[in-house]
Amino acid sequence: METGLSVASTSPLGWKLPRISRSIGYCAGVLALSLCAFSAVGAVWGLLRPELTGHAAKDGGYVLDTVDNVEFTSFITFTLITGAMAMVLALVTYVRAPRLHSAAMIYWLGVVALAATAAFYVIGGVTATHVPADPGEVVHFVPTFSPGVAWGVAPFLAMFSYWSALFINKETEEVAPR
Repeated sequence: METGLSVASTSPLGWKLPRISRSIGYCAGVLALSLCAFSAVGAVWGLLRPELTGHAAKDGGYVLDTVDNVEFTSFITFTLITGAMAMVLALVTYVRAPRLHSAAMIYWLGVVALAATAAFYVIGGVTATHVPADPGEVVHFVPTFSPGVAWGVAPFLAMFSYWSALFINKETEEVAPR
């Protein structure tokens, strides 16, 4: 596993520029691609989250018409989508970077999945509809929710998927030359 920096080229001003190793570049690429993918899917998720609908009451305030528990629906879809995406992230990383199979990559995927889950949540919250500042007769909005324990689902599934792939293919890797 390559690590560290080596001096490889010079800038137009004559400065020596460090060359980033292939493994560090790959890990940075995994982070960047994950943040972009999770953000894009999070934006769509925010647009598709179920809304609460309220009608103005005679004595002031609003009466909610929605029977469904939209907070739970948002919570479970958040958990399932980020968990599935984290598993795909881990397995694609496993297949695409056989030289980087290590415990360090397991931990890195956990960090990447957590950061990507945060991006998913933030972007999804931005694209969801909010309570209007000047409500009328009928109000439509998506309530906020706190992921709580769901923050740990995607990192756990990413790390577990990668570890499982390493464990299952252990015999194959020992036979194959690197």
